[in-house]
Amino acid sequence: MHFGSFYRRDLRSAQLLLWRQLQQYGYILIALGVALMVIGIRQFGGLEGIELKTFDSQVRYYATDAGLPEVVVVGITEADIRHYNHWPLSDNTVAELLERLQTYQPAAIGLDIYRDIDHPPGRERLTQQLAMENVYGVYDVGLDPARSSDPPQGMDPDRTGFADFVADTDGVIRRNFMFASIAPDDFYALGLRLSLHVLKERYGPDIFEKNLEGLTIAGTLFPPLDSDTGGYQNGDMGGYQVMLQYQTKHEAIRQVSLTEVLNDQVDPDWFKDKVVLVGTVAPSIKDTFFTPLNAQNGSEATTPGVILHAHTVSQILAVVAGDYALIWSWSQWQEILWIGAWCFIGGTLAWHIQRFVLLTISSAIALLILISTGWILFSYGGWIPFVPAALGFAIVVSSTIAYQVFYRTFYDPLTSLPNRVSSLKRLQHHLRRRYDPEPMVALLLIDLDLFKSVNESLGVAVADRLLQIVAERIVQYMPKAEAARIGGDLFAVILPSVAHTQEVVDITDQLQKNLMSSIQIDGQSVSTTISIGIALHRKGQGYFANELLQDAHRALGKAKHQGRDRHEVFNPEMRTRSVFQFQLEMELRHAGEDKQFQLYYQPIVHLNSGQIAGFEALIRWQHPERGIVPPNDFIGIAEDTGMILTMGNWILDEACRQIRQWQQLFPRVDPLFIGVNLSSRQFVQQDLATTIATIVQKHQIDPRGLKLELTESVAMENVETAIQQLLKLKNKGLHISLDDFGTGYSSLSYLHRLPIDSLKIDKSFVDRMESNSENADIVGTIVSLGHRLQLDMIAEGVETQAQAQLLKQLHCQYAQGYFFAKPLPINQAAQLLAQNKSWSIDGEDI
Repeated sequence: MHFGSFYRRDLRSAQLLLWRQLQQYGYILIALGVALMVIGIRQFGGLEGIELKTFDSQVRYYATDAGLPEVVVVGITEADIRHYNHWPLSDNTVAELLERLQTYQPAAIGLDIYRDIDHPPGRERLTQQLAMENVYGVYDVGLDPARSSDPPQGMDPDRTGFADFVADTDGVIRRNFMFASIAPDDFYALGLRLSLHVLKERYGPDIFEKNLEGLTIAGTLFPPLDSDTGGYQNGDMGGYQVMLQYQTKHEAIRQVSLTEVLNDQVDPDWFKDKVVLVGTVAPSIKDTFFTPLNAQNGSEATTPGVILHAHTVSQILAVVAGDYALIWSWSQWQEILWIGAWCFIGGTLAWHIQRFVLLTISSAIALLILISTGWILFSYGGWIPFVPAALGFAIVVSSTIAYQVFYRTFYDPLTSLPNRVSSLKRLQHHLRRRYDPEPMVALLLIDLDLFKSVNESLGVAVADRLLQIVAERIVQYMPKAEAARIGGDLFAVILPSVAHTQEVVDITDQLQKNLMSSIQIDGQSVSTTISIGIALHRKGQGYFANELLQDAHRALGKAKHQGRDRHEVFNPEMRTRSVFQFQLEMELRHAGEDKQFQLYYQPIVHLNSGQIAGFEALIRWQHPERGIVPPNDFIGIAEDTGMILTMGNWILDEACRQIRQWQQLFPRVDPLFIGVNLSSRQFVQQDLATTIATIVQKHQIDPRGLKLELTESVAMENVETAIQQLLKLKNKGLHISLDDFGTGYSSLSYLHRLPIDSLKIDKSFVDRMESNSENADIVGTIVSLGHRLQLDMIAEGVETQAQAQLLKQLHCQYAQGYFFAKPLPINQAAQLLAQNKSWSIDGEDI
């Protein structure tokens, strides 16, 4: 691989720059994409239902309890029908009603009942009333002349109108179908006929004009709805239609019954100069419809057709008079821009407000403004699409948050490189590949030397730009590699296919020479060096990415430790000789001289008496800087280095001194004892027995007061040698305990041959005694076996009273564990002895 190819600005370098731009302005693309999606759904009618329901809720909210000033309804009720015991009503009854209404001097009368056939008696009388110039009638629904019935006899066709209410797909009447022209005929709605009659009286005869722009009535334009008005999408808007302005609740309209009129139970002033509409309001006739005012009430329509005519007449008269305006909406382009604007607002908020609580509050306020705007404009007759705008806003906010979460999970926001998580996934992918021509994967960790100084001296902005430049150059110079930023100033470069180590070293040499050269930021030169750690591994051998990363870290640590501005290749020795172990080993060598070791004592309790029978001595390292260092961190080092021998002798000496002191201060029939663990290296010493005997003699204690504990695994390494060593110790009068019994079942065949005095049951069996009867049986078997061999039994790791009670029932003599006490420093252990501490296994502490 020639390094000259690194200087080609290839597609990957351009992609990094593009990706960074997307990271800065990605919310614009998200907003645009969501806006197009929402607009597309809306254009195909996907949101029409919810928009119309929202329209209904606005109508209900703004509908008042005020009556319609220009209109009165004479409703034919169920009581009227029962009274006359006839439906349809006879011609005579209808004629009598019209005669009585005319005496009240109405402006016009609209008859919303079909009278196209005779209902004797009284046809001649009715014909006379239908011939009156202010009486208008309705004919059969539909605009097809071939199926429309003739106007009522005696009525001029110019005083008839259709009653074809336009229902939406959900059956709700929201539109007023005013007029249609099918050459050569014109068709007027009944409401329009009645309105024109009134308006001609006011403004003269030539007040009505139709053209492509709409209907002009008394100088007021009624523009027709188009197929995309408001919440409608591709709706059938044939003829001249306008949105019905339900300003008044149905029950607020003045209504009187047929009987009330004929019985003269009404005020004539109610009808004078008003438009009187006559029609059935009886539910049994089923001339009822759904409207925005009742659509939420269930499956039964409750608004009679005559009431709808009253709304249409009132709307036309009010609009011409200037009391109300028609419901208006924006053009399609205005609505699209409105939806897009709110998508952009949502993306801007989600992109720039990083705190979740603040974003939630800001989004709620924005949605409140959006919804309030829609409702306020509706109060002025404006029907704007706030449902798709709100939907787009919500989707953009959630999508932007999801994108940011995804991006921050897998990419570094500053450099737009993959981050640690993403790079480890890619590295693992390459390590698992088995059949590549090149057998190895290489990982380079690049650390900027003295980056902290750049940050502190030149500022955060310069330091950030430096990191971006480094990222760009790594991608540009190494087009076949996969770069990532995995820490502050730490970059990872994956070479997915390399043949040998020298190839990687050559690449690294060139990279180290050229990566940081000639960097200018804001007119000033920035100069620093890099240290590189290299780790390689063969593919398809089950090696994990995090392990290779650790190897590279160790190599990088060595490179920086040896002076920076260099690179190192990982080798296995780096793994076994970590910096921490080296330092710990050095400090451990001085711990004994500086008297940093202490013995802690864990009580061993006699289960029958509940009193302390002795202690187990456990070493602790009181480091002056690290605090207490647990044994697991340094015993292994002590074993490997041989320091365990000196440490072991000190433990034996200190334990013997302490047992001597306690036996004198707290004399008992059965003297206290202290158990001391023997390490594997101690146990194989030829002079172990003599060394221990000398220490015992030095402190003038009974050898039985010192119990030597040997782990089962050590005893089983070489059974015959172990037996010989144990016999030497026994000959010195020392007490021997086999520790962790039960973890190595092979010891059962040798147990009767080992010269020991007690067994310590492993904690792993004691832990599961309460929940597993099999473990309790095993412990019972071990105890029985020990008793048969005349051995003392000690249970380790007792943590609950139930465990202690069960061990007592199994006739185990001794126990130790956190239930009684954890390992204690010498003064606390002495306090227990001074208090003559005793535990009641079957009850509370004594």
